[in-house]
Amino acid sequence: MPAQAAATMLVLLAIAYGLAYLDRLMMAVVAEPVRHEFGLSDKQLFALTGAAFVLIYGACSMIAGWLLDRASRARIIGMAMGGWSLATMACGFATGFPGLAAARAGVGVGEAAIVPAAMAMISDAYPPQKRPLAMGVFYAGGMVGVFVAWVAGSWVAAHYGWRSAFFLAGPPGIVLALLVLWKGREPEREFHRGAVRGRGTFADIARNTPLLWLLGAGSVLTFVNIGLINQLGSFFMRSHAMPMQQVGLIFGPVMAGGTACGLIGGGWIGNRLAARGVDALLRFSTINAFALFPIYMLVFLAPSKGLALVALFLGTIASVLYSPCFSAAYQAVSAPHTRATAAGISGFANALIGGALTTFLVGALSDHWKPAYGPESLRYAMMAGLVSCLISGAMFVKARQLVAQQAASADAATFP
Repeated sequence: MPAQAAATMLVLLAIAYGLAYLDRLMMAVVAEPVRHEFGLSDKQLFALTGAAFVLIYGACSMIAGWLLDRASRARIIGMAMGGWSLATMACGFATGFPGLAAARAGVGVGEAAIVPAAMAMISDAYPPQKRPLAMGVFYAGGMVGVFVAWVAGSWVAAHYGWRSAFFLAGPPGIVLALLVLWKGREPEREFHRGAVRGRGTFADIARNTPLLWLLGAGSVLTFVNIGLINQLGSFFMRSHAMPMQQVGLIFGPVMAGGTACGLIGGGWIGNRLAARGVDALLRFSTINAFALFPIYMLVFLAPSKGLALVALFLGTIASVLYSPCFSAAYQAVSAPHTRATAAGISGFANALIGGALTTFLVGALSDHWKPAYGPESLRYAMMAGLVSCLISGAMFVKARQLVAQQAASADAATFP
């Protein structure tokens, strides 16, 4: 694929991911007014920001990945984008928890295609030494959506009601969906000589033990950049008495700016590490996972709001710094004909473990501790959730060992 066409494709994918984040985060932005209007518990609230979206998103990611390895990726992205944009607008019409949960599930169904498609298309359009930065640019597009969601979404919700925020978030995606369906191009798929006729991509992935450990490590670590992000607004409102609009004005620049810096910086680092091989990418991801534990503990233990926000900015950088390296590593470990499916499985694991299960447990723990600690129960529950960083780091260590063994076996087979 020519360089200019690859760059255009990357920009469109980044914009689409930005709109996806805008739509998925809008529920977190308006969580408190929705909770008050419908009388929701923390478990119900975190189900809306977490499980109602991410479980459907994750399950559909695997299906989308399988389809994307076989059909037109540009066409699937366009149709999916139109679907999730309409579902976002439907959230504004909800009259209670069931309707809102159903609309959030619709957003999850549509958004399931974007990451598997992007990972596969970027891997086909860019050589290995340039993939981390390209993936970082794609992921950074999502942070524009974070900024708009927190800043514009909180302002609209504060002045015109939380329903208006959903009504305004949906239409841009419909416009981009039509553009992608009209002008969308995709790179030629890379041929894989090792593909076995008659054996499915899921079977090939199931045989790839290093890939499974790697995807597992990434899914556990996802709690800090999916589940935690959805809860931090409520934490600052409860523990630091910040009004919703102030949270939006602060979280937009802090989280979007910090995360964009982390993704672009991580992509720049990844491009340099990729020249040394997959092991260098995995070593960096391992160190990053362990480092997140003390950084985020500082967010919750900081004695002042200002120090907590500084720590949050550092945490948002660190929480995604590994992502381009991790994405490039698992795409390199995957066979070319399984890349979109592997990305779909990664999305499912991220959603199930990092976005839904861990988030639900933190919400349940907060409810359990509320009689003893009041509004501070959320702080302590989120601190307990940070053990996921340590578990992920240990899993990255194991994945790195398995990748090294796989590489040694391949070398032995090539040079007996």
